[in-house]
Amino acid sequence: MRYYDNTHSRLVAWAKILLPLAALALLSVLFLFSGKGDPSDPLPYAQADLDELARETRLGAPEFSGLTSDGSALTVTASEAREAAGGTPQAVNLNATLNAPSGFVATLSSATGQLDTASGEVALDGEVLITTSTGYTLTTNTMRGGLETGTLSAPEAVSGKAPFGTLTAGAMALTPDGTAHVLRFTNGVKLIYDPAK
Repeated sequence: MRYYDNTHSRLVAWAKILLPLAALALLSVLFLFSGKGDPSDPLPYAQADLDELARETRLGAPEFSGLTSDGSALTVTASEAREAAGGTPQAVNLNATLNAPSGFVATLSSATGQLDTASGEVALDGEVLITTSTGYTLTTNTMRGGLETGTLSAPEAVSGKAPFGTLTAGAMALTPDGTAHVLRFTNGVKLIYDPAK
């Protein structure tokens, strides 16, 4: 009977023995040198965070979704909501998205805002950014919206880019009109038309 020197088979046979032994040695070292914790020690939470959580009523990552009267889907999200002075809930990093059945989409974002489901209104404050699927990118200081009607209005100055140039206006409203949504600019509208667009 002939003998074949198969180096590969011998290496595999040795690896089957040495690798589990090496793993066992590593685990033994981990357990030997790990510090022994006292089970009666409190969990390592910062006391300041616990005190703040106890004082404030807070909700993490709240989300509201619903349908407006014209069938548009309205979603409002925030990174957190907390009860402000007077019991009014204050949202941080508020985002709202309106998806109309016609395909029109409007997204709004602001640093702060409020969602009042009792009165059916959402308010965005601070620098509000408005973008639409029709090519508008606008900013304003305050934006108000009706959860049931799907109407959005900016009672203060609005400025930004339109599909055909740049514009500024004293106020703006986004209202459903049949199957479409219409942007109306009022109170001193100034448009700089760009023919290239």
